[in-house]
Amino acid sequence: MESSASSPGVIAREKLKIFQIFRDVGPEGEDILKTAKLVHVADKREAFVVTMEDETYSFVRTRLVPSVCKIAKIPQLCGLRVKEFAVGMIELAITEDGFLYSWIISDPDVFYFEPTTSDFALLGRLKPADKVAESNLVVTPHRVLGSLAGKKVHQVALSYKRIMALTWGGEVHQWGGRTPLWTPTLVPKQHFHYQQVISITCSDDVSVALTSNGELFQWELDNEVPQKIDVDPTPFKKITAGKDLIFALTVNGALYSARLPTGTKPIWSTAFEGEELQDVFATCWTSGMVIFELKNCIRFAFLYHEASYPDLSSFSQSGTSIDEYFAGINQATYRTVCAETQLKPGTVADHIGNLWASKENSDVTFSLEGKTISAHKCILACRSEYFAKMFNHDWKEVQGSVIEIKDIKYGIFEAFLFYIYNDEVTFGASTRIFLTSCS
Repeated sequence: MESSASSPGVIAREKLKIFQIFRDVGPEGEDILKTAKLVHVADKREAFVVTMEDETYSFVRTRLVPSVCKIAKIPQLCGLRVKEFAVGMIELAITEDGFLYSWIISDPDVFYFEPTTSDFALLGRLKPADKVAESNLVVTPHRVLGSLAGKKVHQVALSYKRIMALTWGGEVHQWGGRTPLWTPTLVPKQHFHYQQVISITCSDDVSVALTSNGELFQWELDNEVPQKIDVDPTPFKKITAGKDLIFALTVNGALYSARLPTGTKPIWSTAFEGEELQDVFATCWTSGMVIFELKNCIRFAFLYHEASYPDLSSFSQSGTSIDEYFAGINQATYRTVCAETQLKPGTVADHIGNLWASKENSDVTFSLEGKTISAHKCILACRSEYFAKMFNHDWKEVQGSVIEIKDIKYGIFEAFLFYIYNDEVTFGASTRIFLTSCS
């Protein structure tokens, strides 16, 4: 009897069986899944697998014969250390080096539209004059350039009509739209008040960006200039989008949502009164499914539609994982899943520096000169005696959700925090400071 234990860095086969796309895949598919270190499941008809040898495969089930799973190696993505996929009307892959690749599935048994004529399928990949061979299951992936040339991509977001990319430098690039742009273009940083963008999301008609000081900016397809959203003075820490809703979560656990009525601007409102949330997940942009996580780590899931928005009391609670929720309700996850024991390449310094760029899991917010900036208590306490004392004692500064810093300019304090994370300082021409230690 074959052991069910997985090798280090490999996703356990039992965890993949919750997805229909990975059931009954035949001998070839089973051999590939035995060494899978990363998978991306779009729904019950499409998925991608990266093996320990960095070979990338597509798994596709057709509309007419769903019992047949077509498996194809994607040679252009082999050896590239793919770390994340995003799937919509086109396919996107981000490598560990920050390169972005795009391609489309071209199979008449998989999609109803003709990929060589559909504007939505052509976003960022083909122009109407290009031709696709009918025999190709995977149209050749190519690196996305345009304004992304020489940039390292950190995150992507896509909907039916628009594609967005966020670089490690906090720049936002976009293409698509009602009048499709075939290559990425930079959204000028002044539109975000010269702040670094740390997260992006989009739905069919609107895009939203979250900046490093917790502010939100939005812009519609017919208005390319982002506008600041003033719905809560508390900094925001996460944004995500479903089919018809965009969600924004504050550092205090307050959740706001924006409905997207056709042809009008998003309408922002409080999602739940009196409930403190820890996280929100809305990765099914085609199905309208959302999962909420409370402060006590209890999770709730439901499918929403424009006519109603259920009360929290109507939810069922469970310890089910996020992947099991999505797989169990509608098999549409749109999530990239990695092996639990997989070690990402890079040094400890690289990972700490990445935390500064992404602000992921930040748990402290500072306020200076009317602006806010988020960080991680454990990093600050390890690197600075001042912060260690602050966080280890009942100082009045740490009693509230936002710590006010006086008599220091925002730019200098931001540079100081950057130094704590990165061991280097970058300044504008008008700023001069000398740091001898973090104490």
